[in-house]
Amino acid sequence: MSGLLRRWYGPYGQAQVWRESASLLLDLFVGIVTFTVVVTMLSTSAGLLITLIGVPLLVATVQGGRLIGVVERARVRAFMGVTLPASAPVVWPDGMWPRLKRALVDVPGWRALAYGLLMLPWGIIAFTATVVIWSVAWSTATMPLWAWASDRPPPFTLSGVHVVFEGRWYAGIVAVGVVIGLLMLAALPRVIHGLASAHLALARALLAPSSEEQLAQRVSELEVSREASVESSASELRRIERDLHDGAQQRLVSLAMNLGLAKERLRDSDDERTRSMVDAAHDEAKQAIAELRDLVRGIHPAVLTDRGLDAAVSALVARCPVPVTMHTELPRRLPPAIEATAYFVVAEALTNVAKHSRARSAMVRLFERDGALVVEVHDDGIGGADAGLSGGLHGLSDRVAGVEGRLRIASPAGGPTVLSVELPCES
Repeated sequence: MSGLLRRWYGPYGQAQVWRESASLLLDLFVGIVTFTVVVTMLSTSAGLLITLIGVPLLVATVQGGRLIGVVERARVRAFMGVTLPASAPVVWPDGMWPRLKRALVDVPGWRALAYGLLMLPWGIIAFTATVVIWSVAWSTATMPLWAWASDRPPPFTLSGVHVVFEGRWYAGIVAVGVVIGLLMLAALPRVIHGLASAHLALARALLAPSSEEQLAQRVSELEVSREASVESSASELRRIERDLHDGAQQRLVSLAMNLGLAKERLRDSDDERTRSMVDAAHDEAKQAIAELRDLVRGIHPAVLTDRGLDAAVSALVARCPVPVTMHTELPRRLPPAIEATAYFVVAEALTNVAKHSRARSAMVRLFERDGALVVEVHDDGIGGADAGLSGGLHGLSDRVAGVEGRLRIASPAGGPTVLSVELPCES
C-alpha cells in the first residue's frame, strides 16, 4: 500500500511538478508579450518597406527573433532542466547588401518569430488547463473541509424531486468527491508533465536546430578546429626551423670556421696525429652543417616563409638532378598551411622522379582553379608509382587530406607519371 501511495503521490515531494506548473502558468504571460512584440514589429516593418527604414527594421525584427530564442531556451533549461542546443551564429559576409540579405533569410530568426506568435494560443491553453486541473483536483480532494467550513446548499426541487443535502446521501456525495479528487491528484503530475512535454516539443521544433543542422554545425566546428590545428602545427614547424637556423646551425658554422683556422695553423706542424684529428673534426662539422641544413629545409624552408611558394619550388627544381621545367601562375600569397603542403608535395614528387622514375625530364605546374591550388608534377619515366600503405606518396596523401585536399596519381607501367593535387585555398 505504501509503495502504491509513493508511486501515486511521490511526485509532489519533487521539484519537477512544481517547476513545470510554474512554467505552464508563465506561458500565458510570455505569449502575450512575444505575440504583441512580434506582431507589432512585423506589421510596422511591412508598412514601412516602401521607405528607407522598412528593411533595416525588418532585419532588426528577424534578428530579434534570435533574442526570443535565447530567452526561451534559458527558461526551458531553468524550469524543465533540458538544455536545447543553440542555432549556429550568423556568418556575416562583406558588404551591406549581402549582410542585409543574410539577415533577412536567417531561418533560426524566422522560426523564433513563429514561436513567439504560437506562444499566445499555446499560453492560453496551458494556463487554462493548469489552473483548472490544480483547482478542481484539490477542491474535490478537500471536499470534507469545505463541507465542514461552509453552509450546506439549500434544498431545491429538480424534475419534481425534492433534494436536501443532509444525512448519509450528502456524506456519500462528499466521499465520492474525495475519491475523484484523490484520483485526479494522482493523475495531476502526469498531466502537467504531458503539457510541459508539449511545450518542450514546440520549443525544440522552433528554437533548436534539427539533427541535420546540428550535424552540419558540428562538421563546421570540426573544420575550424582542424584548420586551427593545421595552422598551429605549421607555425610550430616555422618556429623550430628558425630556432635551428639561428641557433644550432650558426653555432656549427662558427665551429667549422674555428676548426678551419686551426687546420691552417697546424698545416706546418710536425704533429701528424693532431693534424688528422683536426681535419676529421673539420670534415665532421661540415657534414653536420649539411645534414642540419637538409633537416631544416625538410621541416620548413626559410625561403617559403620569406619569398613564397614560387621561389621555394624554384629552389627545389634547381637542386633536382633531372631536368625540370616549371610553370607557375600564382598571383598572390596563399595560406601558410597550403603553401607548406604544396611545397612538400613537389619535394616528394621530385625526389621520386630522381630516385625511382628513370625519367629524362619532368615538369611542375602550379596554378589556381575554382578556389583551389592545383599542383601537377609530370615525368617521362617508367611509371608504376603508387600511394600504397607506406612510403613517401602515402605520407603525402595523409598530408594533403589534412587540409581537405585531393591527391591523384596516374602512373601506368612504362609511364608517363602524372601526380595531381588540389588544395582548397579560398580566403
